[in-house]
Amino acid sequence: MRVAVIVVWRPKNYPEWSGRGTQLAKRIPGPLTNDGGAAPYVGIHIASLLPHDWEITLVHEMVRDADPDMDVEAVFISTMDFCAPRARDLARAFRARGVKVIVGGLYPTINPGYFADSADSVVIGEAEGVMPRLIEDLKSGDLSPVYQAEAYSDLSDLPVPRYDLVETDFKVTMPYEATRGCPFTCSFCVLSAIRVPYRRRPIPNVLRDIQNIPQGWGWRQRKYLIFWDNNLGADRRYFRDLCEALVPMKRIWGTETSIDTVTPESARLMGKSGCRFVYIGLESLSQESLSNSNKRQNKVDEFKRRLGYLHDNGVMVMSIFLLGLDGDTPEYIERLPEMIHDIGVDVPVISFAAPIEGTTFYNDLKNANRLLPGDILGGMDGMHLLYKPLNISPDELEMALVQCMQRLYSPGFVARRVARRLNTGFWGGLSNATANIFYAAFQRSLAGAGLDRMRNRGPWPGHGY
Repeated sequence: MRVAVIVVWRPKNYPEWSGRGTQLAKRIPGPLTNDGGAAPYVGIHIASLLPHDWEITLVHEMVRDADPDMDVEAVFISTMDFCAPRARDLARAFRARGVKVIVGGLYPTINPGYFADSADSVVIGEAEGVMPRLIEDLKSGDLSPVYQAEAYSDLSDLPVPRYDLVETDFKVTMPYEATRGCPFTCSFCVLSAIRVPYRRRPIPNVLRDIQNIPQGWGWRQRKYLIFWDNNLGADRRYFRDLCEALVPMKRIWGTETSIDTVTPESARLMGKSGCRFVYIGLESLSQESLSNSNKRQNKVDEFKRRLGYLHDNGVMVMSIFLLGLDGDTPEYIERLPEMIHDIGVDVPVISFAAPIEGTTFYNDLKNANRLLPGDILGGMDGMHLLYKPLNISPDELEMALVQCMQRLYSPGFVARRVARRLNTGFWGGLSNATANIFYAAFQRSLAGAGLDRMRNRGPWPGHGY
């Protein structure tokens, strides 16, 4: 059977996937939109669950557009919230040609009804448990409208991902999965909406995957690893054992973990095993905002010390900061760039909190009548304000976000961040400089697009409510 696996995440060049025009594509430099960096894990994993004798085409819309006229009999589409309109349009186009369409992923799991008239089948939950029956039904031409996982998947014997199908547009690294889920339930996180339990894969299986990169790939894809996990370090014993197993492999890797997992010992093992980059969701430097968001693992007074452990072992830190949480004030936002610099974040990213359907954050805003009018789903990219903040007007918050981006990625702030990491050696300094230059272009482009959007729209109705 000829099938396609299509991952609709951040479509290439930011087209009008939500039905609204965007100026962002015109502002982001071409190289930043054309180099895929690292592929997501989901596509290669879904492809690995399909029969080996099927002819499979893998498409990541991060780097190239899916062609609705491609010669396939069925398509498997995975998508997130703000790309869901684009995924639905693709599903309708394929289905109009008689191609069988199966849709799954985070947003279809939260809102399967959104795809009811555009897909033959919607997968709710994790795919591993339903895939055998779905494949047999697809072969027989008798698909069910819904395939719902009855239990969370056993990760003890997952197949090797289909790295051989990944587009060569992804020039930096390959993705891996060692754990799945997160033990925390932060109110704004999509994982809290679907309650994904924390599970671990056997470490020998993880190492097997790392050793199965096709020979045709370049040295970077074979040398660099990224663990596509939500919280790799949550189980400290497992994380220690994984780091120790990675030491003899002499790879360079990055991942995501929570700040509470960072200790002198874990940071030492991370550095020893080749970890050079970690994403940590600090989210806010207001303890009130963190507490309101049920982010109990984050203690603001510990951030600087814990990030220092990572820096002492050559690990660069990227973190996102959400503006507009219920503890945020204009004074806090004004001080935020200096506060971020003071605690030692190497690559900061600024965003609005996104009210994802099904989360406690979304439900609280909806019940309080605080959702703003407009395209909620299409604006779920973190760059559009979708709700009324408590301690600042919507117009003031939008301008504060733009100003925060501009200050954090001004030449002066970038130079300060790069300079303080020059003692990490040539490659450490180069990596830090490269990341900051990349995100300077990206965040300043977003800031410019935000200013354009505010000028075109004018003040929010009810300004100063």
